[in-house]
Amino acid sequence: MNSIRQKLIGILLIGTVALLGVTPVLAQKVYSTLAEYEKLTGKTIEKFNDAPTLRTKVAAGELPSVEERISEEPLVVEPKDEIGQYGGTIRGGAFGPKSGGLDCEDLRVQNLLKISPDLTTINSNIVKDWNLSDDFKTLTIYLRKGMKWSDGAPFTADDFLFWYGDIALNDELTPAKLTVWQPGGEMFKMEKINDYTLRFEFAAPYPAIDIVLAKSHFNGRFFQPKHYLKKWHIKYNPKATDLAKEEGYDYWWQCFQFHMDVSQGQRDVNLPDITPWILNTIDVSGNKYFKRNPYYWKVDTAGNQLPYIDKQVRVICKNAEVRILKLMAGELHNAGENPLPVKDYTLYKENEEKGNYTLMLFKNTRGSDCSFSFNLTHKDPILRKIFNDIRFRQAMSLAMNRQEINDVLYFGKATPRQATTPPMTSFYEDWMGEYYAQYDPEKANTLLDEMGLKWDTDKKVRLRPDGKPLSILLECTEEFAPMSELVAEHWTEVGVKTTLKQEERMFFYERGLANDRDTQAWTFDGASEFSMRADDGGRLRPCWGEPIDAAPLWQAWFDSNGESGEEPPDVVKKTYKACDEFKTAVPGTERYMKLGKEILTLDVKNLWLIGMSVAPRVIIISNDLGNTPKEGSFAWDFLFWVPYAGDQWFFKK
Repeated sequence: MNSIRQKLIGILLIGTVALLGVTPVLAQKVYSTLAEYEKLTGKTIEKFNDAPTLRTKVAAGELPSVEERISEEPLVVEPKDEIGQYGGTIRGGAFGPKSGGLDCEDLRVQNLLKISPDLTTINSNIVKDWNLSDDFKTLTIYLRKGMKWSDGAPFTADDFLFWYGDIALNDELTPAKLTVWQPGGEMFKMEKINDYTLRFEFAAPYPAIDIVLAKSHFNGRFFQPKHYLKKWHIKYNPKATDLAKEEGYDYWWQCFQFHMDVSQGQRDVNLPDITPWILNTIDVSGNKYFKRNPYYWKVDTAGNQLPYIDKQVRVICKNAEVRILKLMAGELHNAGENPLPVKDYTLYKENEEKGNYTLMLFKNTRGSDCSFSFNLTHKDPILRKIFNDIRFRQAMSLAMNRQEINDVLYFGKATPRQATTPPMTSFYEDWMGEYYAQYDPEKANTLLDEMGLKWDTDKKVRLRPDGKPLSILLECTEEFAPMSELVAEHWTEVGVKTTLKQEERMFFYERGLANDRDTQAWTFDGASEFSMRADDGGRLRPCWGEPIDAAPLWQAWFDSNGESGEEPPDVVKKTYKACDEFKTAVPGTERYMKLGKEILTLDVKNLWLIGMSVAPRVIIISNDLGNTPKEGSFAWDFLFWVPYAGDQWFFKK
């Protein structure tokens, strides 16, 4: 790994952890290959072992031996606490077929590189090694020789080229290119050096590329199983459209997208993968069942092929209350996302022994646990004009009684603040978290008066310029309903009649994309410096696409390069441009600090999103599990459970 790059990321992330106040968590010992393990430790792994269920298949001639399956260069890990034992089924909750199931998904997710639990170290993972040039414009990655997909097919550079040339660059499959693929405004170039070596060329310096690769699953993955998917691709199968129609689709690319989906919404149970468990069946209730991947490419220091746990189940929970009941009954083994409400902490604690779990509080790097935004491209021209008046957004922020929300929902343990990057960010300034975050209904009313939003004769509701009552619908999912209920009351008290509507997640998403919402509530995560560098500015990048959707028509304009949607105002384009430039800046340089501060200042002063507060994250883990975390940080910035290596968890009995 490039030493300059390693130093930069180390300095940045060590500062992050220090400012977070997180109790230091040791980096996990990871050895990129068996040869590296033997060289650094002086030890050898005499033989490899696999799970009893797989040994039975090997004996029956249904599978090759474990030595043939794990690749010539398996990743070697030293488990967090101890060598685990094989067996068992781990169950995690989910609130829908396509979302709300990160407690399950994140235990499977494998990125090209891996963020260590210490949040300061980026290790090898799918990629055995990588090198970034001194000018940050050329990245070389090295794959594991002999690594295989879960069906036994070779995993090689061709799977990366297939993704790059036939998926990412195909406008039917990928009409909107992720900006993380386009440093300097141009799509990066990928070149195959040999079967196990690839070179990426960037149009501009890209010092954050290793963070992008450490979050690659959520950045397009960068690879797909060519041997399996090509029959649905028109380039490789001239009859792909006919095949798509046989499967109920109008176009080949719709059918292809169904089969390539590796998100929480995956439906193809035959899709090969490289994760510790792979999708096996889906029942009539939508519960998903995953079985161990016999070709998984990691072993522990005793030579045991991971994962330890045999199976995983994604359990559909009707709502948060059902999930809590299942946790207390021992029917689920871990929970942290979507957030367990802090207001129910006493309930969790009282049932800790009965549920056979441990209750913990982890650090939280969110910018705000909940944020509120108004639809700045609203279909109603009068509401659009009101929402785009900065005085209205200032008034709505001042009308929120954050301390009341803190006392009622967080036992006073939250920190009231505006929606912005967390204080750990190197270019953060104290005024940003405090900007219009005070409870001042008198000033809020003055601002609304200045806008000409007069009260009706009974002084119960303010009137729009057309004489109609100023009434808005605040939409949210279950997670944000308690906060939204209180905020709706606060806004109504200053004359903006606010009605709360809680919605099922997918319906909520659909209304946002359709530009049908008035205002919405969603978390303000992915706003740390870490995410800003690798996630296109994170939540600080306009126009806050799905699921926030605070300006769907502006977002469509950006996504289509101006061919659809509506052109946003200059201040939004300025922020967007600054976010693009920021990801090419080298941490600590004058340009880096200037751009970072510019982005934060534009974001905060425009109050495009209004923050509430940040509270610790409630984490529950079954006592039956070993090698699980006991402390740390839990947030989207670092991919929730991913640093805590679910493939090394095991059942102790």
